Amino acid sequence: MSLDAFYTSLSVAQSGAKFTSDVQSAASKVNADLLKVAVQTVLAGGDDAKVEGDQAAALKAGFEFATKVVKMLESEPGQTEMLTLYKYFKRANNEEPAQPSFYQIESKYKYNAWKEISHISDQKAQALYIKEVNALIEKIGTRD
Repeated sequence: MSLDAFYTSLSVAQSGAKFTSDVQSAASKVNADLLKVAVQTVLAGGDDAKVEGDQAAALKAGFEFATKVVKMLESEPGQTEMLTLYKYFKRANNEEPAQPSFYQIESKYKYNAWKEISHISDQKAQALYIKEVNALIEKIGTRD
């Protein structure tokens, strides 16, 4: 499992060569070496996988960078990809969406997507969000 596109974007943002100052600022808070170990550890573990200390801080900072990079994609992701980002974002932030009424179709899709992964750890969701952002960077690309 290679996350090269994500780590390349991180490196470019940290160098100040690309992206907005907001994205560069988020990138500057990430220890890339610790992030790589943390993501690999969490993705290799079970649904409750976690890391601690500096690795946990690096994972959180990497997730926050990923949320900024999503806004820099060349075009908007498709509905399925947006739903995937949504569910991991909500779980990563320990947020539970309100249960929708019968008539709220879009909200129902979002809630059901979140519910599918509600049992995983917040750090697992952060790592999976980063993995999804990597796939989107590879598929769509980013703008400056």
